[in-house]
Parts: sequence; C-alpha cells; structure tokens
Amino acid sequence: MKITRVSTAVVEANFHWTYVRVYSDLGGGVYGTGECFFAPGLTNIIQEFSGILVGEDFRNIERLVEKMRWAASGAGSLGGIIWNAITGIEAALWDLKGKALGLPVYELLGGKFRNRVRIYLDCHADGALEALSPLLQPSTPSWDKTGHGHAGLDRAAIIEASANRARAMAKLGYTALKFDLDLPDTRFDSPEGYALTSRDMDWMIQLVHGVRSAVGGDVDLAFDAHWRYRPNEILQVMRAIEGCRLLWLEDPVPPHDMASLRYLRDHTSTPIGTGENLQLRQGFRQLIHEDLADVVAPDLQKAGGLAEARKIAAMADLSNKPIAPHMIGSPLALMASSHFSATIPNFLACEFHAHDVPFTHELIQGGTASWFQPGWVTLPDRPGYGIELDEKVARRHAVPGTRWFDSV
Repeated sequence: MKITRVSTAVVEANFHWTYVRVYSDLGGGVYGTGECFFAPGLTNIIQEFSGILVGEDFRNIERLVEKMRWAASGAGSLGGIIWNAITGIEAALWDLKGKALGLPVYELLGGKFRNRVRIYLDCHADGALEALSPLLQPSTPSWDKTGHGHAGLDRAAIIEASANRARAMAKLGYTALKFDLDLPDTRFDSPEGYALTSRDMDWMIQLVHGVRSAVGGDVDLAFDAHWRYRPNEILQVMRAIEGCRLLWLEDPVPPHDMASLRYLRDHTSTPIGTGENLQLRQGFRQLIHEDLADVVAPDLQKAGGLAEARKIAAMADLSNKPIAPHMIGSPLALMASSHFSATIPNFLACEFHAHDVPFTHELIQGGTASWFQPGWVTLPDRPGYGIELDEKVARRHAVPGTRWFDSV
C-alpha cells in the first residue's frame, strides 16, 4: 500500500484544469487522480512534494497532509499556493484509497445524506467561453477559434443577453444560476481597484432585476462581485436588490476584509456568500464564528482537502450555516466535490462552471450522461470517485508544452 510516484497533467479549458496522479505498488498499476485549483508554478510544487510522499502508505491521508504542511511550513503553511498543491494530492489519495478498498469516496467520508447533489450553473451573458490564465488574465485557449467574452456588447445588451441566458439554462433544467456582477471590461489586475459611480450602481441593479424578471421565482439566483468593491458603494447595490431574494451575493468585498463583511451584514438583508479565497479551518474560523456571512463557500480544490472541508462544514453547521462549494474545475473536480457534498448535512448547492467548454462532457470515459444532468450529479457506486479521465480527449487539450503525467 505504498506510493511509488506522483505526476501531473494540465488541460487548457476555461481555466487550467490541473490534475495530480498518485501511483501505488498494488498490482495492475492502481492509481488515484485528483484535481487542483490552478496557480502559477503549481506542477513544480507538486513534484517537490513527491519527494516526501514516495514510499509512504497512501491510506494515511490526513497524516500525509500534515507531513506536507510541516515540510512546507517555511513557505507558508496556513494559506497560499502550497495548499492548491496539497489539496490536489489529497484528492488523488482519496481516489486511490477508495479503489484499493473497493469503496466509493463518499463511503470513506462517512456515508451519504443524499443520493444526488444539486449543482448551480455559473453563467455568462452570451454563452461565450470566458477563459483566464493562472494569473487571471483574459486568454484564448489554443483550440478556441471563436474568441470569448462580451466583446461588442454594451451594458444594455449584457442585461438582455443575461436574461436570455437565464431563461435558456432554466429550460435545460438548472434550478439555480449564478451571474457575474462585475462591471463590463473590469480586470483582476487593476492596481487602483474599482470605485462605483451612480451609473455603475444603476447598471448592477438593473442586471439583477432583469435576470430575476426573466426566470421568475422558480429559479434560485446568485451573483458574484469577485471581491472588487468598497463596502459603502456595494451596499447601495445590495439594498436595492433585497426584493430579488438572492441565494447570495458572492464576495462583495476583498477576501480578508472581515470588518467590511460585518458592516454589510449589519446594513442589508441581501445574503452574503464567501469563502473561495480562504483555506483551512483557521481561514474560516472568524467568518463563521462571528456570523459574517450567510453562505460558506470553500473551494474544495484549494481549501486543504476533503477531510479539512468536512471540518469546515462541521464548524459552519454549528452556526447553522449552509455550505455551497465553489468549483470552477473539470468534471473530475465536480465529482470529487459531489462526493463531499453528499456527506454533509448542511449542503446547499455546488458550482458548475464548465457548461461552455465544448469538450466538457467528453473528458470522462464514457461521457457524463450516466451521472450528470443539468442541475444534478448522481453519485456512482463504483470505487474511488467512480470516474476516469478519457486520456485521448484530455491529452488533445493539454496545455501546449506541458507534461502529460509521465509523458512529455
């Protein structure tokens, strides 16, 4: 039951879907595959960790996570890219352990509260592929010849396109949707931030009301502000959309600005969701215990692992708060997140962000039809995560110049 090697591969999609594979000494070359949240230089960090994992018993997952934490303590053991790497390795270890024991991961995590997992769709106004590099810069994947984003759409057109998109996705069967609330043409690398004018606030308010009017009350809605704004400005938007009864407004202020979250919680009834940029129980402790958000949204590809996420969920449950995992990865990450989501009592919905990636449903052997339908994931009862990458499809879309597991 020993680890023999660790390797990586990266698929170029709307984001860089980064995979970790942990191999064992079991007969037949049994391995487990996990997925990380992207980051600059991530595959090199994973390879550094392989040096302290080879020869270890892969069943001792939490022990190995602690070993990696302390080995990297000088590089930052409470947050940052280190945990993107550790989280992906941990995910692969769960898949490997499940295969070795002949059990689905949800059984290893304590069993199911539910047989299928509700997912909410992250939408873009016109259905175009919006791709970002590991430094959150707009990019065009090498295979995409159509372009992406809202180029050519003015503000009024974005509102109309978002309403149309919401109607179309609801018709497919999604019962929960999320749209970006960011101002058009904003970027993540603006050094001065974004101050909202009255006109900006009016546009945000019209966008939310327009989408809500398009789908009525039968579809749950969330909006994402991507941690860009100042509290007194975004508050004016939040108060004006209270009647839309959102699931949540996501990340209205910067990730660690707990004082502003408290200010917003005290002055509006629009629910706040946040957590994708926090890691480990330490990162979530103040958020949960001081009642600074309505919905807790850890990203299970970088928060510290599935075992750590269950501890975060237990903390949230003590405060009667739901968990809505942030998830912008591939179908493999979606399945891993779904195994976790099935095992906690306070689950709300899990994100799915890859609807517009043309090869999404081909990336898994046999396709996703047996377990995915718009709005829901039905958990397979096969060992591990119960799915495998289709190597032919995945390698076709590998990031140019990167290794594919053990091959160049």
